[in-house]
Amino acid sequence: MNIFHRYVIKEHIAPFFFAFSVIMFVLILKLMLEMMEMLISKGVGLIVMSKILVYNLAWMVALVVPMSVLVAAVMAFGRMGASGEIIAMKAAGISMYRIVSPVILMSVLLTIGMVWFNNVVLPEANYRAGSLKSAIVQKKPLLTLKNKEGQFISDDDIPFTFRVDGIDNKTEEIIGVSLFKREQNEPTVAIVAEKGKFITGSNTLELLLTNGEIHRKDMKHPMNYARSTFETITYIVKDLNFQLDTSYRSSRNDRNMTSDMMRDRIRELRKRIALMEQHIATMAKEEPDRENQIKTLSNQVESWRRNIAMYLVEIHKKNSIPVAAIVFVLIGSSLGILVRRSGASIGIGLSIGFFTLYYLFLIGGESMGDRMIIEPWLAMWLPNIILGPLGIALFIYAARR
Repeated sequence: MNIFHRYVIKEHIAPFFFAFSVIMFVLILKLMLEMMEMLISKGVGLIVMSKILVYNLAWMVALVVPMSVLVAAVMAFGRMGASGEIIAMKAAGISMYRIVSPVILMSVLLTIGMVWFNNVVLPEANYRAGSLKSAIVQKKPLLTLKNKEGQFISDDDIPFTFRVDGIDNKTEEIIGVSLFKREQNEPTVAIVAEKGKFITGSNTLELLLTNGEIHRKDMKHPMNYARSTFETITYIVKDLNFQLDTSYRSSRNDRNMTSDMMRDRIRELRKRIALMEQHIATMAKEEPDRENQIKTLSNQVESWRRNIAMYLVEIHKKNSIPVAAIVFVLIGSSLGILVRRSGASIGIGLSIGFFTLYYLFLIGGESMGDRMIIEPWLAMWLPNIILGPLGIALFIYAARR
């Protein structure tokens, strides 16, 4: 690498760290404001809060790095263009392609590093952050209900869906409880109560309901239902582990898994699907309640396919977002050259606009990929597929000027 290449890269370092610091500061400030309620009114310790902050830095870095590359390219090439350095380089016989090449090389190296980060550091940080948050909620369950009065709340670890009308922070009671208990092969049971309170047992979190009614449909006579009243009743919410650490959770979702973990899970699910489809195809016609069994098994197969789609979406997302750094170098360098220093604010505004567009495509693609509307790989690579050619076209236009 010669002096010229080092100079071009040096021009990008300060703008990159400036953009990175500013955006990270905004995101950290937002997170800290959300955490203040836990610190002030709920008594969560500073050490625990610090851990939450550190673990959440991972997803911020994964998001901020590509955007910082875009802003840095706009600022660096805008300054070089405004000071006449780009013109001088061209006059010396150095093409725009050579001027930008060291930055593209650095963006490729950064992409490789971020792919590793997204596959190793980010899943573990997300896992630890989620585990710690769940541990806090178990010890202080009212945190789950904060600002969610009137909303239906459900969780895979909780055997029911519920809503509350209000929270009495002094007595730590919940007012106006509606609970819908899910029971396998049974109709949903509806429970309403005037008050409720979370109680920590020896190794469980329990919900004590007071002065309420239980409504249950009669399976034999669908037009009828049974209604009973109670003064107090207790439901077990979940088993507890009282250590505020990140080791008690045994399962991971797609955000908390590496690509290798998800590929192993996909292979396992595909084997299950093959066995289930074979079972459906060979089911005897005289099998009792055959149609309902086929419907139930088919629904299970469809659920597994949706899980596979979600895993594939996450795998491609871990790789597509880092590649955006290369795309953003092309867009940012073109914007910087075209708007020059006199229009630096316009260039930065446009770069933010491009990143917003990229992020909207990413969110929309993720949603459609998870719902199997489009192929998972296309859902996550579509932003790069759209903005990549646009960046190349902008760069060629800027290079010819």
